[in-house]
Amino acid sequence: MLLEGKTAFVSGGARGIGLAVARRFCEEGARVVIGDVRAEDAEAAADGLREAGHEAAAVAVDVTDEASVEEAARACDELLGGTDVLVANAGIIRPTPVLETDREDWERVLSVNLTGAFLCCKAFGRRMVERGGGGRIVVTSSLFGRRGGRENGSYSASKFGAIGLVESLAAELAPHGILVNAVCPGQVDTELFRRFVEERAEARGVTAGEVEAEVVGRIPVGRMGSPEEISSAFVFFASDLSRYVTGQSLVVDGGWTVGP
Repeated sequence: MLLEGKTAFVSGGARGIGLAVARRFCEEGARVVIGDVRAEDAEAAADGLREAGHEAAAVAVDVTDEASVEEAARACDELLGGTDVLVANAGIIRPTPVLETDREDWERVLSVNLTGAFLCCKAFGRRMVERGGGGRIVVTSSLFGRRGGRENGSYSASKFGAIGLVESLAAELAPHGILVNAVCPGQVDTELFRRFVEERAEARGVTAGEVEAEVVGRIPVGRMGSPEEISSAFVFFASDLSRYVTGQSLVVDGGWTVGP
């Protein structure tokens, strides 16, 4: 029970890595609010956690809208009495070569992945400072926040930016006892990854199976990760196991960065 008595908000928590993190936090003793742009999906995810005997609630939040994020933070104050842990996880991807990327798609990816993380950190971080007692902020970056890749221009730019945001916030918030870190997942078997595979396959005129085989072939452990495996890194950063760690970005990628 590494998070006994803690309260947490997870943006993009209705599916994939976000839902795995919310579930794992609950299993470790936390009370959790799931935020998602689709209110019905957030509520369904929270229902599932409550049915499993956990304390969970849901709020609708558009992380690209500052007023919406502020309202979510206020709702967490009412539901939880304050938030000890923020997980800024909401994200999207548009796999397109840089020279073929529409400005609208570019700005949308940065708006969700980077500006969304900034707005969540600002709203929840300010409340942590005002309340006192410290806190934890964990931002979902990516393996591609540490290196670029083909057809990943907008996504990589947003995730590199997230790491810069984390490092700056870590320096600013450390005097308040608030630790800020990033998790950088590699290739994880989620709905987002499946959409990415399908879009890349369509763009290349190949099958989704061929694209997936190419991806897995570059992972030394020989498989993609699961959301549950990635969630362990978030527990580490949210708990006292990392009480002397801030401003770091932990890659969890099955060895992708060291090569096959």
